[in-house]
Amino acid sequence: MIDTQTPNSPGWWFERLFKRLIERQGHFDRLDSYYRGTNPIPVHANRQVSDSYQRLMSVSGANFARLIVEATRERMTPLGFRTGAVADELGDEVAWRIWQANSLDADHMLIDRATLAMGAAYAIVGGVDEEIGAPLITPEDPREVICEVDPARRRKVRAALKVFTDDVFGLERAYVYLPGFVIRASRRSTNAVGQSQNMDGWEWDGDPDPLPAPVVPVVPFFNLVGINGEPEGEFEGHLPTLDRINYTILSRVEAMTMQAYRQRGIKGLPLHDADGEEIDYEGDFLAGPGELWQLPETAEIWESGLIDLNPILQSEKQDIVTLAGATSTPMSYLFPDDAGGSAEGAQLKRESVTFKARDRMRQQGESYEQLMSLALLFAGETERAARGDMEIIWESPERYTLAERADAAAKLNDIVPVTTIARDVLQYSPQEISRMNAERLAQALTDTAANAV
Repeated sequence: MIDTQTPNSPGWWFERLFKRLIERQGHFDRLDSYYRGTNPIPVHANRQVSDSYQRLMSVSGANFARLIVEATRERMTPLGFRTGAVADELGDEVAWRIWQANSLDADHMLIDRATLAMGAAYAIVGGVDEEIGAPLITPEDPREVICEVDPARRRKVRAALKVFTDDVFGLERAYVYLPGFVIRASRRSTNAVGQSQNMDGWEWDGDPDPLPAPVVPVVPFFNLVGINGEPEGEFEGHLPTLDRINYTILSRVEAMTMQAYRQRGIKGLPLHDADGEEIDYEGDFLAGPGELWQLPETAEIWESGLIDLNPILQSEKQDIVTLAGATSTPMSYLFPDDAGGSAEGAQLKRESVTFKARDRMRQQGESYEQLMSLALLFAGETERAARGDMEIIWESPERYTLAERADAAAKLNDIVPVTTIARDVLQYSPQEISRMNAERLAQALTDTAANAV
């Protein structure tokens, strides 16, 4: 049995965090559905939704939430880390080797994407993995991981929990992380209603396992976190606008469908002949290019009129413009054929998304620095793991053409050191700069040898 009554015991923390994890899953599921474009389109509650109408709904969604996230995420690229052990502006090679061994040059996008879309993500640091030769770092879904932070230091984790379903063995598994150790639990997975929301059936799987250091190896990544500690997804405050855009698109598709199958009728058509017998018109009004209808003089054909779609289109575009401005997303992302505006206006839009990306990078950077500090600590690199000396190196979120960068480099050549120009102006990565320095040195030795001959 798991003791959940003793304060600060592993079971007490397990129950406390497990309840909070369950409570917030619906919130994260909703935001994730918007990012993936599977969110429902709001319709009138009293409408009987037929199969044909459901088909219209299935083709009427526009996934702007993903564009809002990706417009920022694609500008967030870590290039390296500086530590207290290496006074090298190009970054610490040991830290970068751990980063590369965990494939985080690609998989960091999983963390950034979840953080921006759902407002939270996590990463867990494990011991040294023999296969990769470095501490194992895993990106984690906020629907499976939760932590509690110190009220005085919101980036210091006091306890953490990971819960997931092991489909292979038919089990629910839980890892409870406390300073210096992790303890595992499991229970048989069932489909019983409410079973996953309570603590029934959980049992510890053996004794606690010690960690390489007396810390909790779980790092939270929060987006737009408020002073109350609650994070927010990048588009979370704009869900009504996203719903309105999709509803407008659905209305437009409805109108187009009705116009494709316009209602037709015949007014003044006699229903009975001169003898009072009912006239059977079946087969007389067939549609086809070779069909000819013969109508009485009193009959008049009626057809429903065309609907002007321009007001609907303009309403849709205006909502997209509003969304772009509210989320600091370039209009070209949400409306690719938009070419309006002045050059000055385009520059302001570019500055807006750049400022936004820099702000998100500062938030993510603190968590990445904490993550790398833990990884170096678990690797035995205590000097490099000093948190106060850790600094992440980001690629610039500003995007310039090669011609613009080369022109700026030429103008600064006599003022700024070569390495600084290569890094900050030409925007080469630390690894590229190191290779160029090696090539420059090799070329200098070659030239010296040639001149000596």
